[in-house]
Amino acid sequence: MAEELLSPAQAAEKAGCHHDTIRRAVEFGLLKGQRVGHIWVIKPNDLQEWIEAGMPNHRRKSTRKVKSDQPQPDKAGQEHDS
Repeated sequence: MAEELLSPAQAAEKAGCHHDTIRRAVEFGLLKGQRVGHIWVIKPNDLQEWIEAGMPNHRRKSTRKVKSDQPQPDKAGQEHDS
């Protein structure tokens, strides 16, 4: 049985981002993909792992901010509640 493969546009729709984000992530090696002819294809499992990792891209390690229950220090180094 053939495994389902996603085009960058299909992967972007599932991830909720632009297809160029998918293309760049593949080109920079942050998202596993393979070329079939002149088209990049992505395995659904690889896309899910990339999404769970915070959808890292070439500009930053993660595009999602993680909220912490710990109080954050302000610029002067003193802690305060957000």
